Amino acid sequence: MKKLFIILSLMIFSGLANAADAPVDSIPPVSFNIGGEVVLEGLQISKCEDQASAADVFANELDDTDDASITADLVTLGFASGTLLTDDASYTFDVSPCGADNLNETFPHFSTKKKLTFDASATLYNGLQVAFSDELNLADIDDEESAFELSVGGAFGTVLFKDNTSAVDSMLIGTSGSGADTDITLTSDGHIKTTSGGDGGINVVYFTPSFAGMDLALGYNHNTDNLGLDSSEFKDTISVGFGYETYIGDVVLSLGGGVEKASSGTDTPANCLTTDEATAESATSADTFFDGLYGSSRCGNETLSAIGADLALGNYTISSAYSSLDTTDGGDTTVWSVGLGKTINDTDYTIGYTLETLDYAREKVNGSEVEDQSKILMLEAVRPIGEGIDLGLNISNAEVDNASQELGNGVKDAWRAGVSLTLGF
Repeated sequence: MKKLFIILSLMIFSGLANAADAPVDSIPPVSFNIGGEVVLEGLQISKCEDQASAADVFANELDDTDDASITADLVTLGFASGTLLTDDASYTFDVSPCGADNLNETFPHFSTKKKLTFDASATLYNGLQVAFSDELNLADIDDEESAFELSVGGAFGTVLFKDNTSAVDSMLIGTSGSGADTDITLTSDGHIKTTSGGDGGINVVYFTPSFAGMDLALGYNHNTDNLGLDSSEFKDTISVGFGYETYIGDVVLSLGGGVEKASSGTDTPANCLTTDEATAESATSADTFFDGLYGSSRCGNETLSAIGADLALGNYTISSAYSSLDTTDGGDTTVWSVGLGKTINDTDYTIGYTLETLDYAREKVNGSEVEDQSKILMLEAVRPIGEGIDLGLNISNAEVDNASQELGNGVKDAWRAGVSLTLGF
């Protein structure tokens, strides 16, 4: 909580400095709140299967007649001349969709989520508004710093200082129906809203005042690692976001999205290939071997493009969004989703469908593309049953088709049903 202490100290110091020149009864009040949320969810999972027996994936992807044949195929894939991988006789496959415990419909189980939130805000004498918030995930303490934010706003607009964000993240809409809870590792965890260049350091996002239904946001992160030194993994990361809302009769149309670019300061095509070669060489599983052989990870410069829309009419809302992350020397990921929401008797219903695709950096020796794909269908219902208490139902079906599982169980899919009780305070 180091950052929390520093920011609060600055706010207190600033308040004391201003108070020295102001009447006692004119000191602006500071609002400070501590809240939180506890979620208890009962889960039921169906369609689990045993892990497939190991197979000779190496021989299926490369000509393993001899070292020369292996090298020739690697050069065809794009590796440097003379590259050689050790021929492994077998590789394991992904575990059962329901995890190592192989939970199924016969054994429903429970899970909990818990977090604390800290909020402070004040309006200064000149109308400047200052707000701070931080979130402590009690189920994952190491993740606590990713929720920090500090904003300063006024007639000039608002400036936001926040971890792991961008102008795209702040402005993208239309994502209802995506990001469903599942028990399978998906191609992407919902829509992509930031590049790797925004993962470290504090991102600064400026929001212009709204004009004729149009909102703009500009994001910046300077050398995200190593305190801004030239050895940072990424150089300046810049993002531009937009939002627009208009009325067409009784229909409300909202648009939002943006673009972010992150320039790598360390990745080169040769470095990316060297890293992939090391990954493939040390792999003991089919998925890791594919990661290295064909290049699934982000590598090089990154460009994120995203756009989404909400169409609202009465109690109905149709949402759709598309996001695409392109890397110069690594895998590219796209996510498309569509959702329909409706409120009936104080119960909010949402049904959604998401298609996620990961295109590997390199094609197979025969020229065919390598890609992983996830298809997720979800239904969610949330109803308030008391002050700060919600009862929820979430059902999802996820189908994952990973290229590396061709010789294993192939396509994996599983249903997940959860009934949750959420207490907010």
